[in-house]
Amino acid sequence: MRKIIKKFATGSISLIVLGIVGCSGTPVHIASQSPKLYEHTKDQGSQITASASGFQLLLFIPIEINERQERAYQLLKAQAGGGYITDVKIQESWTYALVGTVYTTTMTATLYAKN
Repeated sequence: MRKIIKKFATGSISLIVLGIVGCSGTPVHIASQSPKLYEHTKDQGSQITASASGFQLLLFIPIEINERQERAYQLLKAQAGGGYITDVKIQESWTYALVGTVYTTTMTATLYAKN
């Protein structure tokens, strides 16, 4: 009986540690722009949006979950084409799927073209 309890405890601790390590992402550094750079085009800004999603299979197995903020920011920068990105807003949402949950990060920003 002690062997069973010891194996169960070891397995449980291992799963918890893997869950903590497997579900941590890296922070995203969003560069701030000096308002002086786009001051002359202040009323010419346009809205851009980018999204990235990940899936949590059976509420336990992460698939592209950890880096979705970074992927969304890279897509946002690609849309900017070298312009100035300001006023970045981040929205997190989730949707239940049949065998898990879809997590989505959406970033919306104002884009000012470089002159």
